[in-house]
Amino acid sequence: MKIRDVMTPDAVAAHPETTLMAAAEMMRLLNVGSLPVLDGERVVGIITDRDIVVRGLALGFNPRNASVADVMTRNVQTCSVDEDVEDVAHQMRELQVRRLLVVDERERLVGIVSLGDLAMEMEDQTLAGRVLEGISEPPVSLAH
Repeated sequence: MKIRDVMTPDAVAAHPETTLMAAAEMMRLLNVGSLPVLDGERVVGIITDRDIVVRGLALGFNPRNASVADVMTRNVQTCSVDEDVEDVAHQMRELQVRRLLVVDERERLVGIVSLGDLAMEMEDQTLAGRVLEGISEPPVSLAH
């Protein structure tokens, strides 16, 4: 099975200059916890509800004035629409991420795949469990 078969297509994106308040409102309306960040067609990051709270509000940014670019994750992880679901699940486990942006052969955003997508669509329910187990492990640098 390919990622195109399980991903959420047509992900709504924010622009780097979108305010944190506007991004949070977009997330609320869409009932999502993250938004890809695009500058034109180019993926430049991802903003999560956690980024807004931990990197934004907790550090004193005013959500009416601060932009997505101020707190977004810039080192964004992607996968291809043509990658095998098992391979992407392994990648998510290794990277300890709950979602990956899905790009086409021209590196344009075409969707997003989350741990929830894997759990909902996979015939092998243990795959999502293994990914979650890997994501939940502390990074090697923090392990004792």
